[in-house]
Amino acid sequence: MLSCHDVLHLGSDYVDDALDGPTRRRLRLHLLMCRHCRRYLHHLRLTAATAGALPLPADEARVQAVLSQLPPAE
Repeated sequence: MLSCHDVLHLGSDYVDDALDGPTRRRLRLHLLMCRHCRRYLHHLRLTAATAGALPLPADEARVQAVLSQLPPAE
């Protein structure tokens, strides 16, 4: 069975339906037993849906304004 750490790393592929069958089944088995990972994937789906609803392409000045607000990468 997968761990919560595994779900964290596979979550995006799961939401994008990009996992192979056996990995997807193991992840779903974990989700049956872990409400925290179910909640994580729910929020990941909401984030993906919100991002997908944004108008594209973004204005470059707006992108730079948002990026300037982010903390520096470590």
